[in-house]
Amino acid sequence: MIGKISAELILRLGIAFTLLYAALGSTLEPINWIGFFPAFLFQFGIPEGLLLGAFSLFEAALGLWLLWGKKVMYPALLSAFAFGGIALFNLGAMDIVFRDIGLFFAALALARLAIKHD
Repeated sequence: MIGKISAELILRLGIAFTLLYAALGSTLEPINWIGFFPAFLFQFGIPEGLLLGAFSLFEAALGLWLLWGKKVMYPALLSAFAFGGIALFNLGAMDIVFRDIGLFFAALALARLAIKHD
């Protein structure tokens, strides 16, 4: 069964799930997620709720775009950028964000695979 499913589809589903879960989780329990934003973003006076809400919409849009399956290279690269940024700005929480490094590389792999199909 798994042999008939493409690697691109498996990556799209996995990355989309992660993005959609994070978007929903941060909407339902914002206090658990706001600490992953770099402190310098709050120096611009952006309210925490607005910042988190906007990022949640961004994640949901990327997740849905990946599920849609059109022009996959673009949401894959944007996802890689987001996962990489989360890991980079939270090196002190590596016990938690080490997963984002794997997701970063999975998103890059998806972007590479998508070049052939887009």
